[in-house]
Amino acid sequence: MKKFLVIAVAVFAALSLSSCNGKGKALKTDLDSLSYFMGTNFGQSVRNFVNGVEGEVDMELVVAGLYDYLNDEVDTPDQEIMTFLRHYMNVENIQKLKDGNASYFEKLGKKDGVQKTESGLYYKIVREGNNEKKAQYDSDKVKVMYEGKLRNGYVFDSSYAKGDTVSFGLNQVIKGWTEGMKLVGEGGEIMLYVPYELGYGTYGNPRGGIGGYQALEFRVEIVEVIPTSEEELKRIEEAKAKAEAEKAKKAQK
Repeated sequence: MKKFLVIAVAVFAALSLSSCNGKGKALKTDLDSLSYFMGTNFGQSVRNFVNGVEGEVDMELVVAGLYDYLNDEVDTPDQEIMTFLRHYMNVENIQKLKDGNASYFEKLGKKDGVQKTESGLYYKIVREGNNEKKAQYDSDKVKVMYEGKLRNGYVFDSSYAKGDTVSFGLNQVIKGWTEGMKLVGEGGEIMLYVPYELGYGTYGNPRGGIGGYQALEFRVEIVEVIPTSEEELKRIEEAKAKAEAEKAKKAQK
């Protein structure tokens, strides 16, 4: 068994440190698929973990740690390892991320054309678009092309790569987008620089490869603005008024 692990990890290390990949390899059986997808799942976990760390992780040491663990060659006790990881990620790394964000936005605020809203959202209008067709309400919808990056340049999502637009209501996205989509008209383009408080907060979005406390950068083109109908706005206002009345009634009891 140990010999198998040595070989398996050696292969993993070779693949990790080279340009080789598994594309095109035939998955002939369910076990083949299981084996391959175990690797992709592990790779996703490692990538998400790395993206959540402030600074550059030494991937050669990551591979070395994996190799040593699978071959029972780690001298440090598991409990000591976990204590270190918990402290580093929950204390030191969070402070480093906050410091990195502060430095990032300080430099960003000095760049030509970059503006800041009262909420703390930074943005730059690349192309104004049609100001007569601009989202006004959180219930409005937009159709966009976009690309999202972390501060380290990692692209975590891109409709450009997928070759299609994305549509959504402004009340269905992060706060930075809800606010930012109202700053430019249909046909316009905007850069959004989103503090974590207006993004995915302290927990992040692990499935999307975004760690906690991450500042985000988006390039967005507004293809179409779909305003809320008068009937829908009326319904929303009535529902809001009813909720406020019920809240006030409960407060009086």
